Amino acid sequence: MKKKVRTMCHDCHTKCGVVLVVEDGEIVGVEGDPNHPISEGMLCTKAYSAKEIHEHSDRLKYPLRRTGERGEGKWERITWDEALDAIAEKMRQIIEDCGPESVVTAQGTGRACNAWHYRLQSSIGVPGFSLAPTHVCLLPNLAQTHVTWGRMFHPHEACDYRRAKCNVSWGSNPIRSRQHSGLRMLDSKRDGGKLIVVDPVFRDIASKADVFLQIRPGTDSALALCLSNLVIQNKEYGEELLTEWTNAPFLVNPDEDRLLRDFDLDASADEAADHYVVWDTASNDVAVWRPETKSYDRENVRPALEGSFAVTMADGSQRTCRTAFQEYADYLREFTPEFTAKITWIPEERIREAYDIIVSNKPCILSPYLGACMMSSNALQSGRAITILQILLDPPVDLPGGIFFNPIWDVTFDPKITMADQVPGNHLRLGYDKYPMYTQVYASSNWPASVWEAIETEKPWPVKGIFCVATDLLGCYEDPQRIREALLNDNLEMLTVMDYWMTPTAQLADIVLPAAHWSERDMGDEEVIPDPCIVTIPQIAVDPPGEAKDDWFFWREVGKRLKPEWWPWDSTEEMYLERLKWFYDWPEDGTWEEAVERAYIQPKNAGESRIYEQHKKGLIEFKTASKKIEIYSEAMPVYGYNAPYPTYAEPEEGPVSTPEVYQEYPFVLTTGCRDYPFYHSAWTNIARQRVLEPWPYVEMNDLDARELQISEGEWVYVESPRGRMKAKARPSKAVLKGVLSLPRQNYKDECKELNLPGFDWDQANPNVLIPADGSDPGFGCTPMRGTLARVVKATV
Repeated sequence: MKKKVRTMCHDCHTKCGVVLVVEDGEIVGVEGDPNHPISEGMLCTKAYSAKEIHEHSDRLKYPLRRTGERGEGKWERITWDEALDAIAEKMRQIIEDCGPESVVTAQGTGRACNAWHYRLQSSIGVPGFSLAPTHVCLLPNLAQTHVTWGRMFHPHEACDYRRAKCNVSWGSNPIRSRQHSGLRMLDSKRDGGKLIVVDPVFRDIASKADVFLQIRPGTDSALALCLSNLVIQNKEYGEELLTEWTNAPFLVNPDEDRLLRDFDLDASADEAADHYVVWDTASNDVAVWRPETKSYDRENVRPALEGSFAVTMADGSQRTCRTAFQEYADYLREFTPEFTAKITWIPEERIREAYDIIVSNKPCILSPYLGACMMSSNALQSGRAITILQILLDPPVDLPGGIFFNPIWDVTFDPKITMADQVPGNHLRLGYDKYPMYTQVYASSNWPASVWEAIETEKPWPVKGIFCVATDLLGCYEDPQRIREALLNDNLEMLTVMDYWMTPTAQLADIVLPAAHWSERDMGDEEVIPDPCIVTIPQIAVDPPGEAKDDWFFWREVGKRLKPEWWPWDSTEEMYLERLKWFYDWPEDGTWEEAVERAYIQPKNAGESRIYEQHKKGLIEFKTASKKIEIYSEAMPVYGYNAPYPTYAEPEEGPVSTPEVYQEYPFVLTTGCRDYPFYHSAWTNIARQRVLEPWPYVEMNDLDARELQISEGEWVYVESPRGRMKAKARPSKAVLKGVLSLPRQNYKDECKELNLPGFDWDQANPNVLIPADGSDPGFGCTPMRGTLARVVKATV
């Protein structure tokens, strides 16, 4: 008898609602859930592949232990208890011999395990994420919003696209990578809204754009600074928002390049209080802002937004102090459309056209994603530049057509679930001396390249064990050759991997564990998409093959063996119910069956509809030092950035920065973009997916291909100063001349149904081309968008 099971696809961050049709314990049909508030019945091929993935002959089914040399491929089957006991015992031994910092736990994309991974790390003794590719995904954007807004949220998720009058899709192709966002942008377009697309490649979403800005990879901040300059020069900014809700009116101390404080004016003032100074146009004198009370030192203060003012300092001297807004405006003056066109390769008239549309169609929502502010040598400042442009455009905050604050990051980092506040001491992470913003503040993660170095050199401390869940280290990090050497080093005493398949990293492991697919587990959603703001409750549709388990099982069972009092649950369902009770107002006596029946649950404070203007009602606080949105951030120089406001820096490797390298490698490379059938390195072994993109490929401009006598479908090598990979050429007019574009998948898996080969870990892997050392000063983002490469005909 057939039954329909309502659940959720987990193969990308969109998390579409799915109805699986099951008969005799097997999947016989896949349907979109028309009642799902986000996907509204929409599905892509990844969800439709559920049956093929569930039944695939190459799935890992049982725990395995290595019996030969690493990478030799000799295994024996063991029980889950044997595997988990061995893992926990090795962790305890490493902690005792070397300290908890020498245990590294690794995760990939954070679609389900962020908070529980964090909790396991707290159980080990070092809170945080330990090892994840968050230096180029997710966290750079969260970090820059936290610096600016005092809250972590993804700008591309926290938007009401449908009711915006103009949407700017910046460094993303949401029709393929984030369908719910892309379709909502098109809904706005259908209703008369405008659409602007910024991308080096003309992709699906660009076909609907009013203006397409084809940008040189890695120069996004210059475009954002130019548009900000035009907004300010033409006074198209929202003066009330800037004056009342940001620190733009605060005066800057010209002697110390920081914001002026009351103790600069009065020697008796408390230096620890952080009271800021504005120029009050009502009294023609200074006034003091007190963050602790969120008020000025007197009533009816009218802060000046622009200008310079003579201020008497504590020693009686006079200083001319500009407002933070004025200082930023003065820096921006250089970024005219003409100047910016030379940097970005966007024609000047296109920049002006985009500007005119943006300021004439408010509310305008800017939607930056990975390409714009996470994968370049100026990533954090690019993100800040776009965010502050958004603020200048006077967006509705907590209003229709505007910006909303996603509560999930408050949940993810809440100590109730992470237990971070229960771990004594101030623990350092590898790479702390290079990238303090990444390692010490936001990710609490080890800098990836420093992990491989610590394995080999055992400095500044050794790494003795790496324990991976849902990640292929050789597929998701830069310089995989270096990584492979480290994983084979005798200093690494244990490597374990939990995955669907025997990945290149799993082949080198000591213990391999089988993971359950989303159709085979109750493991819940770890994200809340705010349009609308819900969390989806999934459920098991079919039994997993063999003894495959969900990721939460791994975190829980290892956690129980290390610190049982922090892991009191006996099932994934119990863990999920506890989370619902902590953060989503789920009743104490609420059951799992009731949650599944409810299907979609809203977090606390979401209500039945959006709560608008939460910041004005005191429901949401800007958790910055000033308790205001900080256009001028004193934190940025502390973390190694050259200014407290966004600035432009040329890509570390490029036509301008390294002309001698550019002569030998005359293309600007962009990689890391998502391809429709795949997600990261997954699904090249699934026929329904692989048939859409059978071979690794590189996109290039047709004129460039003609000059090199390269034809469509011809095998070529894409080379950088660091390595080379093989791909088929795909020339077209869609790609900006002088640019090469590589999708992120590495085609590591054979597709038996289509008789298509897999490629070894370094043969078709774009990461071999990317430098492993971070080039963004504080966060260490690597230049996946905007490094140099060349393309030559393949010889074999």
